[in-house]
This record gives sequence, structure tokens and C-alpha cells, in this order.
Amino acid sequence: MKKIIHIAMLCLTTIAFSQEKTVRQTIFVNTSWEGKRCNGSNGLCYISSTNKAQANTQITYNKENTITLIIDRTKITKEEEYKIVGQHLTATSKVNELTFIMEEDLTLEAETKTGLKTANHLTKIAKGNYPVVITKETFTITLRLE
Repeated sequence: MKKIIHIAMLCLTTIAFSQEKTVRQTIFVNTSWEGKRCNGSNGLCYISSTNKAQANTQITYNKENTITLIIDRTKITKEEEYKIVGQHLTATSKVNELTFIMEEDLTLEAETKTGLKTANHLTKIAKGNYPVVITKETFTITLRLE
């Protein structure tokens, strides 16, 4: 009986310590698709830290070497919307087929990396084509980090 209790306690301890708590780190920033630091190519020009009230984007580090951008459409211009999805959106737009194109890698600033608590080796957002999930209020894009 004593052995059964010890085995049960050992199993419970092992199970308790093996539970991994997944914490997703989120920050609020301003993102831009045009500006003095952008070379004119399609994609994200820069990310700058700001307070939550002024932010146009929420970024979450997903721990799978990706970040998710949730862009508040009420805080960006129609021109910025166009730069994100490549077309002017109307009520009849086929929004389930849109792609965000990053033509160039974007190096993350130290403040952004620190806020997201990314792994040290992940220093930039990788260029590529990324699907855009569109709602009336937001654009959601998950980007790969390298």
C-alpha cells in the first residue's frame, strides 16, 4: 500500500511540474506602411511604441516564432488599408482571399523585442505573403519571425 501511495505522489508531482503555462505577451504600438524609414516597397515600414489609447495595432508574440498584428481599422487611413491588402475595400470585396505582402524583412527594434519578450535569436519579421483576416473593425495578420 505504501508503494502505491509513493507512486501516486510521484505521478502527481510529475504531472504538476510538466504543465506548461503558455503566456502570450501583448503590446500596443503604432504601425506604419509609409514614412521616412520605408524604402517604398510593400510591407510594414516601422513599429513604434506608444500608449494603449494612441495605438493603432496590438501585437502578440505567439511563442511559435510568430507574432499576430491586430490592426484597428478606425485608427488607420484608407490609403494605409490599401497598402495592407492591395486594394480599396468595398462592401462587395472578396475579403477572404486577401494577402499582405512583405517585400523586405523588417528588423525589430530593441524596445519592441523587449516588450514582446521574444527569443533572442528572433530579430526580424520575415518577408513573405501572409493571409489577412478582415472584420469590420480589424485586420489580423500573423507574421513569421526569424
